[in-house]
Amino acid sequence: MADRVAGVPGRLMALPGTLLPPTIFAPVALAADWAWQPLDWLAGPGAGDLEIAADEIVTRWPARELGHRGPGHRVLVGRSAGGVVALQVAAALGARLDGLVLVDTGASAVDHGDPDLPQRLLAQWGEAFIDAFLLRCVGREALDRHGDALRRYTLATGPERAHRAMTSLRGLDLTPRLGEIRCPTLIVHGQQDPARSLRHARALASGIADARLKTLDAGHTPMLERPDALAACLDDFLSELG
Repeated sequence: MADRVAGVPGRLMALPGTLLPPTIFAPVALAADWAWQPLDWLAGPGAGDLEIAADEIVTRWPARELGHRGPGHRVLVGRSAGGVVALQVAAALGARLDGLVLVDTGASAVDHGDPDLPQRLLAQWGEAFIDAFLLRCVGREALDRHGDALRRYTLATGPERAHRAMTSLRGLDLTPRLGEIRCPTLIVHGQQDPARSLRHARALASGIADARLKTLDAGHTPMLERPDALAACLDDFLSELG
């Protein structure tokens, strides 16, 4: 990860959910001084294992001298399974991370809206399964607009990495580590999310010191469903980082 380029004082390292490409963040317009830096953790050396993916990001994170904030803010943004990776990274980095944004995720998979998804993925993998999965993730309108790109990424990734990510997620409970997160944190939850309930978001907000919770009229992927509303949340949050 290189330092910022001239004129870009802040980067948002963006981690998508399982089987969705890092490009899902692109529709969310950022203030002029910020830029997206997508991270395709699912394609990394962990082959879908969320703990290995988090360790890899921590290992590559730029060093920072004590008391020096460096050439630009670095904020981690994680959605769904990417949020579970982001939680681990934030707990490990401490003060080396300037901010954390968690979108439609949770500290554990207890009461996940689709507990049997990993088994169905292996048994039913194919175009029909992929379309049903994407429809549940992003909703009909967003699927109509972005479906071709989403399908290409999903097919290219394949079922093995996705299955490993889904089973890895269901084996983690990060609730005990929430107190290790020391950076400003924004939690965004779609009110119509079929996978994660508001209870998941509230548990994150209560476990992370000084975290704030915002709800949106959206499902599981507000960056495609309500990009302007998500951009407004981010703008308010990022403006306070200084």
